[in-house]
Amino acid sequence: MSEFDTTSGGRLAWLLSEGSRLRRDGNPTAAEPLLREAVTLAEQDSHDQPARIAGSLNALGLLCKDLARYDEASALYERALDLLQSVASGHAPDIATLYHNLAGIEHARRNYAAGEPLARKGLEMRRWIGRDDDAALAADLVALAAILDGQRKFDEAESLYLDALRILEASPNANAAEIGVALNDLGAQYVERGRFDRAEELLVRASDLKARRLGARHPDVAVSLNNLATLHERRGDTDRASALFGEALQIVESALGPNHPKTVDCRRNYERCLAVNSRM
Repeated sequence: MSEFDTTSGGRLAWLLSEGSRLRRDGNPTAAEPLLREAVTLAEQDSHDQPARIAGSLNALGLLCKDLARYDEASALYERALDLLQSVASGHAPDIATLYHNLAGIEHARRNYAAGEPLARKGLEMRRWIGRDDDAALAADLVALAAILDGQRKFDEAESLYLDALRILEASPNANAAEIGVALNDLGAQYVERGRFDRAEELLVRASDLKARRLGARHPDVAVSLNNLATLHERRGDTDRASALFGEALQIVESALGPNHPKTVDCRRNYERCLAVNSRM
């Protein structure tokens, strides 16, 4: 999900920068102590700078969300939102980001109906701000689309994905991983709708883009591999599906541990596919 563009000095700036880098690189264990120290320092030294505290809370919230600690992540985002809404104007982009991130928690919990108004609020604010932040706008479009997919509102979601891809592919500032997320989510929708040829094209491209940007063993790559495996399973190619499910499982188990929801989902998919193969 989205991150603040937070600036500060000294130790706090380093903690936020390094902790966030480690999180993005798929190393949450190393990131957590740095981001927790950042929150502590911000609360001690930034009483008159709520945006700095909010930025630290948001960064830790992103990590907690990655680790499936959804209650803690939501509380951190809510606290950051309260801080920014209590002060003078000027923080609209960060408030929009927090609505986006709160919607992401509900998506992760599969509370899609609860997440939809939050995602729409974040997108509405981003459009109202009207700044040239293409990546943030595209991320908001993709976040809302994913929540709509969860409610099988496929037509509106597809339109949002395509809008996001047009923005990202025309932007000089977009990175490959951001494009990969949009391609992956649209590809996953096409799998659900039985549009397998188009889905495969998008999911292969998403996996390649993410691997080049993040590394082949990043958990975000596993998400695309898992979706691609689902596609092959529904086509009846269970050998190819089980190989991809197994690869995805190895990645997320190594990066996130055996009990993370992504690991549990991948293991369930892999074991189901193996069981089907054993009966054939």
